[in-house]
Amino acid sequence: MQIERVDSVTEYLSLVEEKNVAHFDEMQKHNVKQEGHLLYRGQGQDFPLLPKIARDIDGQDPLLKESYLLSEFKIRGRLHRELSQLDVWGVLTLAQHYGLATRLLDWTTNPLVAMWFACSDRASNDNPHVYILLPHWDIDYLNRDKMSETSQHNGTSILRTRLEDTRVIAQDGWFTVHSPSRKYGRFIPLGELEHHAEGMIKISVNPANKDKILKDLDTLGVSYQTIFPDLEGVCKYINWQSEVKNGK
Repeated sequence: MQIERVDSVTEYLSLVEEKNVAHFDEMQKHNVKQEGHLLYRGQGQDFPLLPKIARDIDGQDPLLKESYLLSEFKIRGRLHRELSQLDVWGVLTLAQHYGLATRLLDWTTNPLVAMWFACSDRASNDNPHVYILLPHWDIDYLNRDKMSETSQHNGTSILRTRLEDTRVIAQDGWFTVHSPSRKYGRFIPLGELEHHAEGMIKISVNPANKDKILKDLDTLGVSYQTIFPDLEGVCKYINWQSEVKNGK
């Protein structure tokens, strides 16, 4: 996995452009037609790239746990949204975006959104990182029409959303879909296997500059209010602006 470090939004965007051009030049050099988008993921801490359902499982079967959680989501969630028209991946997309533990891992096609997620938690012990997944390194798209049940899934896939929610749209959301490896009998963090790591870039963001980065992102139109296009986002944005004005 390539390792980089940045101190500012300007430096980050220059690096993104450099990696993007270099990747497609390399593909053209070897006459490889590789379609797709670069995917970006921002994290406030440098923890392994595992979906929430596979973290801290304490001996539970993560797939059984996900099945139970998803069943409850379908029962309780219909009070707020019409879910019957969605396939299982659409239901998972909604559940993931509203905080349910699933086998999905969030990515975005917008590098600024990823940087915002890396820096938005203003805790002093943060260790922000942005990951880039080149398109799409040894990882196939999930065929939603042929794979109608989660039990049919194996390994790691790319899930393109069908814009199931305003948050998905605002965040330019994509996902990687994870299932336990048949070879290793467990969930494998993305990037742990060499053939995936070769297509990934890990960018360490200077934590001392998080506040400045968030202000610059706000100037570029990326903030709580745009990431969460509802009243929650508005309130969080107002709180953040107030803290910034008071120097907190």
